Amino acid sequence: MEHGSSYQHYEDRFKKPLMPLDLVLKLVPIFEPRGVEAAELFALAGVDGSHRPLLGPTRSEASAATLRIQELDVRAGAGSGLTDAGNRAVAEWQIPSEMIRSYTTAPAAELRIITVLGDSMEPTLMPGQRALVDTGDRRPSPPGIFVVWDGLGLVVKRVQLLPHTDPPRVKITSDNQAYEPYERSLDEAYIQGRVIGQWRWL
Repeated sequence: MEHGSSYQHYEDRFKKPLMPLDLVLKLVPIFEPRGVEAAELFALAGVDGSHRPLLGPTRSEASAATLRIQELDVRAGAGSGLTDAGNRAVAEWQIPSEMIRSYTTAPAAELRIITVLGDSMEPTLMPGQRALVDTGDRRPSPPGIFVVWDGLGLVVKRVQLLPHTDPPRVKITSDNQAYEPYERSLDEAYIQGRVIGQWRWL
């Protein structure tokens, strides 16, 4: 095109190497249900796709005294993930914003509360105990406690990314030594989110 065209004007003065992060945040809920990983979209804004960007709460959350977080009955999911419609919400918790924001910047819409089933994570997590899960953090780097799909249901396990594996593989372990550790490819682990909090009666 000749100099002076509107396109040339855009190329010379307005074209940016990266997309604005606030625009990417609006695109994630549109593209992610259609199979586009959030990490790919965040990369368009120059954010490392392997880690959640340190985002502040939304404007409505910032002014709210409490955050509303759904508690899900994971037993009713029949193979659904924590963000799928197949899981039935059994309650909605209202938690003081300062309590959550002192630890995580995850949007409230990506947080879920579940009940721990079974004894595989004793003594760290006890059967019947509630756990807070960040469904937007699904990459086990750094390692931690995650909700994974084991082929029969959603379970809570420790997940560690094994170095120098291609394709990437993870080691899945229980805190209860009665359960044997095992390995899966990262894709086969079906990680649903990172456990970031727990409620326990004394």
